[in-house]
Amino acid sequence: MRRRLAGPALVTVLLVAAACTVGAPPEDEGQGHDAGSSPTAGPWDVPGLVDRSGSPVAIPRPASVTGRTLDVTGFGADPAPDGGDDAPAIRSALAAAGDGDEVYLPPGTYDLRSADPSDRSANLVLRSGVDLRGAGRLRTVLRTSFDGEDDSRVIRGAAVHDVIVAGLSITSRHTGPLGEDPDDGGGGGGPKYGIHLSAADGRPSSRVLVEDVAVSRFERHGISVKSSREVVISGNRVADATAVGPGGQGYGIVIEGSAGRRDPDSADDARHNVVIGNRIDGRHLRHAILLQFPTHNNLIADNRIDGSILDAVDLHGEGEYLNEIRDNTVLDGRRAGIALGNSGGAKHQHDASGAGNWIHSNDLAGNRQGILVILGTPDTLIEDNSISAGARSTTGIELRNAPGTIVRGNRITGPAEDFWAIRLRRDRGADGRGAGIPERVLLEANEIHGVDRGVRIDAGRDITLAGNDLDGVHGEDLRVADGADVEVRPGPAPRRDGAEP
Repeated sequence: MRRRLAGPALVTVLLVAAACTVGAPPEDEGQGHDAGSSPTAGPWDVPGLVDRSGSPVAIPRPASVTGRTLDVTGFGADPAPDGGDDAPAIRSALAAAGDGDEVYLPPGTYDLRSADPSDRSANLVLRSGVDLRGAGRLRTVLRTSFDGEDDSRVIRGAAVHDVIVAGLSITSRHTGPLGEDPDDGGGGGGPKYGIHLSAADGRPSSRVLVEDVAVSRFERHGISVKSSREVVISGNRVADATAVGPGGQGYGIVIEGSAGRRDPDSADDARHNVVIGNRIDGRHLRHAILLQFPTHNNLIADNRIDGSILDAVDLHGEGEYLNEIRDNTVLDGRRAGIALGNSGGAKHQHDASGAGNWIHSNDLAGNRQGILVILGTPDTLIEDNSISAGARSTTGIELRNAPGTIVRGNRITGPAEDFWAIRLRRDRGADGRGAGIPERVLLEANEIHGVDRGVRIDAGRDITLAGNDLDGVHGEDLRVADGADVEVRPGPAPRRDGAEP
């Protein structure tokens, strides 16, 4: 039996020693979210930054510098552009630093022409307890000579902890075109990754802050966090991938677990990461923010995304569960503003995202779909989002095979021609994966104003409409196909567990 949980509206999390609060509405504003009983949920039941019991967790910020500031120019780095190789001097400063020290890069452009002798995939390798700080992303530039080498990374941290990377730009000497064609698997150049944080020997990276960093002219991921936890990506700028083809090209910020691993007790379980307050120009990105593999209980909040070639915020269809996505602004994407489930994947074939993701309080305007849920992604709560149509928009909220989805309290508007505020339809699947129809879906208390079309249900079973406000719909308020199992109620529906609304 499914049980209703009372947790997500209670989450208020302080980034320790930081000047920002990460959280959800006050206790009396939420109704709770049934996360379902999917085996991917493990011992966690409540979305967002919570522990197994559903209690809020504090995401620690690495401590401020307590030791020395090591200026890289004192080790031989030259901030004038187009000079020699500055990477050895910066590596020497990192090697000389101790716990609590910071390595400082004054304003200028630092040319990184060589790889670290201990890790040929990276220009610079982070050390636990040592910060790497520039004078600001508009003043300090790291420019790499990597140009398409396998797994190349400008900055790498493997199993590092208590590190701040801040105040610098990462770019490359690659001068070729930027990515534009999502079907072109060739092209590209520059480093594969700007910043790459990962586990090593079963130990995650943790307590890392990436702040006020700009990343551009990379091929795969701008900022990548793999099998790690308590990583905060805040106040950064990401743009201009050199390729956006299939197989992982052109992702802005990525949080991912390990392929095929669904054990939340493993040492490198990917959880409790925060992507907050970033600005992403998605015109040359395949996806702006992406979660993939069974990463869980992460927070994606207060980011602004302008344009995206495919789905802007994408839960990539490999078991991502109990994540909270809130208060983001996504504008003018060519596909969905927020999508759960994915039909692609050559090496790892995608299908459904996991159970219990919470999508709320986002502002989505001018995207083809505001929110899209497909391929069997279960028990998603979609509430209190503001969605407006643009000239290329087709649907505000579109559900295909999305069992147990709750769509509540959303505001959908925009006079775009042939735009449907909410649409339920059959899912054809992806090579046989995830085919089906919407089932056990609740559409409740949504406000649909000034749109061309209201609610369209082409297929579905156990679909309930309750208390939706359709005011000023220019065309059809409601279209239900023959054979669809739909109940329409004038007021709010009773809770699925029998409790009063």
